[in-house]
Amino acid sequence: MRLVDCIARLNSKQEDQTAWIERTCVASSEPALVSLSGESSQGSISANTQSSLKKWTWGDIRERTASVAIHLLDLGVRPQDRICNLGRNSLEWAILDLACSAINAIHVPIDARLGHASCQACIDRVEPKLLFVDEKSNLTAYSCQQVLALQSLNTISKGVSLDQCCVPYHEEDVANILFTSGTTSAHKGVMLSHRNLVSNAMAKLDAMPQVADDHRLNFLPFSHAYARTCELSTWLLSQSSMEVVHGIDSVLAHANTAHPTLINGVPLFFERLHSLWEDPSNGCDHSDSARSLGNILGPKIRRLASGGAPIRNVLRARFADAGLPVFQGYGLTETSPVVCSNRSSNSIGTNQWSSEILTEVGPVVQGVQIKIDADTKLWVKGNGVMKGYWNDPSETQRRIVDGWLDTGDLAEYVPSEDETESASIRILGRADDTIVLSTGYKIFPLAIEQLLRSQAWVSECMIVGHDRPYSILLLKPNVDKLLVATKERLESMLLDWLPSILKSYPSYAIPKAVLVCQEYWTPQSGLTNFKGGLRRKKIEAFYSTAIDQKYQESKSIS
Repeated sequence: MRLVDCIARLNSKQEDQTAWIERTCVASSEPALVSLSGESSQGSISANTQSSLKKWTWGDIRERTASVAIHLLDLGVRPQDRICNLGRNSLEWAILDLACSAINAIHVPIDARLGHASCQACIDRVEPKLLFVDEKSNLTAYSCQQVLALQSLNTISKGVSLDQCCVPYHEEDVANILFTSGTTSAHKGVMLSHRNLVSNAMAKLDAMPQVADDHRLNFLPFSHAYARTCELSTWLLSQSSMEVVHGIDSVLAHANTAHPTLINGVPLFFERLHSLWEDPSNGCDHSDSARSLGNILGPKIRRLASGGAPIRNVLRARFADAGLPVFQGYGLTETSPVVCSNRSSNSIGTNQWSSEILTEVGPVVQGVQIKIDADTKLWVKGNGVMKGYWNDPSETQRRIVDGWLDTGDLAEYVPSEDETESASIRILGRADDTIVLSTGYKIFPLAIEQLLRSQAWVSECMIVGHDRPYSILLLKPNVDKLLVATKERLESMLLDWLPSILKSYPSYAIPKAVLVCQEYWTPQSGLTNFKGGLRRKKIEAFYSTAIDQKYQESKSIS
């Protein structure tokens, strides 16, 4: 099966169901701001637009897919040719993806936020037949055989059926090449087959069911595996409806009028949502948190999910207390991406959620096997494991050994509270991130950093100390929660707090010095990726002089 087969055979009822909604926004002359109570106020959710809606049915999408598929064939595209796409999420993006599936071409979406040089390098690597860019982009900005505007697909109408353009394929043929966006500077082209994409989306639906009546509000880029599978592919398989907005601000502005049932996000989205929800100026009713949250996200919201990076456990608990837990999973681009997932049925009573929902990433999904070796490294085998890296057989062989993919992550099993359920998995961090002190002790920084981030006064933090006698905590404080006169006094105070906060850890794992960082760690500064993951090597290099000085000041510590 391939994803285009989801629309190849529609019955008359399915043909007429709404599949895609686009909201055309026109600024009004006087901004109207919506409060959490739903009344006009000077709150912080901007709704200063008037929206007109366009809707497309599944029948419309099938017809447009057929037209675009024939158009691609007319342009000379043949099976397993690469088609690059720098466009942001849109109906044209989805149609192009389905059309590539129909003619067995390889769709290569690239996140334009990577920057011009990185995008051009990705394009050059796959040698595409065509490159599509957003209409606003400069068509001459990138070098390729042929560059077309993605929006030009709107005008294509061939009057053909999908059956007329679908070409033979094998399930193991490459369907997508997705470039990784990890915390290193190298972007690898991950080859995912039709089998990879379909099986992993079906596994996700098994863990987190969706139905045709669901309405998804999307803002995560389809060029990344998380949204590619957990939003676009599950939308196709469940034949629900999709509405695309761009950016976190747009989600928060339009959710209460779009009435979504499902929203996927990254930790930054839920941090912003939580801040908005808790802001007294928005009229938040703390006696009825669920109602206040519903006033932001709309009355039909039934599920929130987070991915891409770990979300703070204290945040998960806060949403769960309101009856709307943030479900989380675990995966990587090389596994299509889902390996583990919380299951939406794991409650133990009204607003009582199992520890898996509050702190872990859930058990493995359908069709996936895992093993944890003696070094606690996690290995994955199954239908979702990639075919390999594009034109990089040596790296493919290094990562996949006898069918088992080395994830590079460290993990442990967590027994389920329900004896009938499989064990959940707890991710301990990246193997490459393990800090080996000069004393021989090992520190797994992720768990410690997550615990520290649960403190109100911590905005962001990272532990360093490889080949040093002890570790140092780099910390960006939440200045609104701390009123301290000097940086030195703040560092001293925070250092005094650490032993009590980290009392469950051995003394060697507790940082012996604190370096307060004043800069924001953002994708724009190059210190995080777009999912919020820390670029550890870049952060350590950025603060290298201050770190060395801190070790000099504290050299008497052992």
